[in-house]
Amino acid sequence: MAEPEFHEPTTEVRYKVVPDEQLPAGRATLVVDGPGFVEARIRRGHASELLCEQLICVSRHIFSNGLWAYHWAEDANATDARGIRTPAKVRFEIHPADAFPKDVLCLFREQPGEFVWFVHEQHLSKEACGEFNEYLKSSLQAGFWIQRWDEGEGEGEAGP
Repeated sequence: MAEPEFHEPTTEVRYKVVPDEQLPAGRATLVVDGPGFVEARIRRGHASELLCEQLICVSRHIFSNGLWAYHWAEDANATDARGIRTPAKVRFEIHPADAFPKDVLCLFREQPGEFVWFVHEQHLSKEACGEFNEYLKSSLQAGFWIQRWDEGEGEGEAGP
C-alpha cells in the first residue's frame, strides 16, 4: 500500500466570513479543501472577521511548525508515517467572554490525542461551532488530519 500524501508544513488554513450565496441553504459553515489548503467559510452573522483573523494566525503557527499534517486518504484507518492513528478528540468550544484576556478571541489546548479551540462566546455562533465539530469529526475519522505533536515545537497549551 502506498504511503499517504502529506502536505506539510505548507498547509494553509483560512477562515472567511462570506455572503449567504457562498454557502448551502441552512448551513452556517462550509469547509472547502484541496492540496495544501483548507478554507472554512462562515456565513455572515455566525463569526466575526476578527475571530477569523486570530484563527488564521494561530493556525499558521501550528502548521508552520509541523505540529499537524493534512493529507488525502481514502482509508478510514489512516496513520501517519510512524503508524500513529489520528487523534480521537478535536473540537471547538464556546466559552464566556471573561475566560479570555483582553483582545483575545480564541485560545487552544493541545496534548497528545487532543486539540481544543476555545472561542469567545460573542464571536462564534453555536450553529457554526457545531458544524465545525461535525467537519472535524468526519475528517479525523477519514484520516485527513494527523497530529504530530512530538515532532513540532512541543506542547501547545494555551487555553482557559
